[in-house]
Amino acid sequence: MAFTYGGKFEKHINDLYSPKNIQKTAKTFAEYEKKHGPYKFGQSYTKVLVPKTEHWTDESGSTKGHSKWEKNSGDIPVKIRNKLTRVIRANLRSKKPKPMVLKVGENVDANHDLHVKTFRHKGQDHIGLHMLCPNTSLKK
Repeated sequence: MAFTYGGKFEKHINDLYSPKNIQKTAKTFAEYEKKHGPYKFGQSYTKVLVPKTEHWTDESGSTKGHSKWEKNSGDIPVKIRNKLTRVIRANLRSKKPKPMVLKVGENVDANHDLHVKTFRHKGQDHIGLHMLCPNTSLKK
């Protein structure tokens, strides 16, 4: 899954969550919640935010991540999905949402993991989301 959501998808998400676009993304988020109810990581919000299939292109050129979003995000343990929901929702609903940076990679073992870190870059606070997916070299 790590490589599925790396590449253009990761780059596009990071552009939407960048300092120049975070306010517009927060507005899109508010409109989404008004129409669909409270956000939960793994549901349709990501497809609303990134509607074009070509923006889901991974490092190998595949766009399969778009059609498999709900399944793949559903494979992430509930505890991690809930943490992503809390962090993303609280930030995008705040009066001054912070830019966010997503990094998707492989873990050292066969588990999912998430590291959330607040950091300063160019004088502005950001939220870093480092999503680690199961190590593909450990699959049988």
